[in-house]
Amino acid sequence: MLRILTLWAIFFTSVVSVNLVNAADEASSNSPKNTTNFYVSDDIGVVLRSGPTNRYRVTGKIAAGTPITILQSDTANDSSEVRVANGDTGWIQTDYITDQPTVRAKYQQLLQENIQLKQQVDELAQDIADKGNIIQLNNNLQQQVSELQNEADTLRQQNALQKDRFHKDVFYAGALVLLFGMFLSWVLSRFSRKKRQSSGWR
Repeated sequence: MLRILTLWAIFFTSVVSVNLVNAADEASSNSPKNTTNFYVSDDIGVVLRSGPTNRYRVTGKIAAGTPITILQSDTANDSSEVRVANGDTGWIQTDYITDQPTVRAKYQQLLQENIQLKQQVDELAQDIADKGNIIQLNNNLQQQVSELQNEADTLRQQNALQKDRFHKDVFYAGALVLLFGMFLSWVLSRFSRKKRQSSGWR
């Protein structure tokens, strides 16, 4: 009797161990992976389904080369639940998943990099143009300052000439007034002398 109970205990333990191992394997295969850096490898694209088999309805389509994140895998149906960048999720066949970017994905990446480089070149060209405009504006301002300085020098010279001419005019006018006064005094003295002589005064 004891031997029979021992055999039953060994058998029950074996069955439980096998079930636990199978459950662990199934949990491992269906557990979320959240693995990134995967891509759709089909040349055209694949459809998203609401479940791991073709019996489930189609919920969308993923173009070839689209980056995806693997959420979980169903090894029994060779399917994986994935999420794309816009947040859509669904199931696709695992055979359509690759860890290498497709030619289309590489082309899109290169195209995006080319657009970014072109934007950087345009920004650099605009920056150079702005600096060129600033330099040209600075040169124009310096030229205007130089012209204003020349005009100021010319005005100072003209002012000095006018002052010198004014002083000369004042001097000449004073000399003329003096000469005219002397001449007038001489004329008056002559006239007075002749008048005295004509009246008999000595």
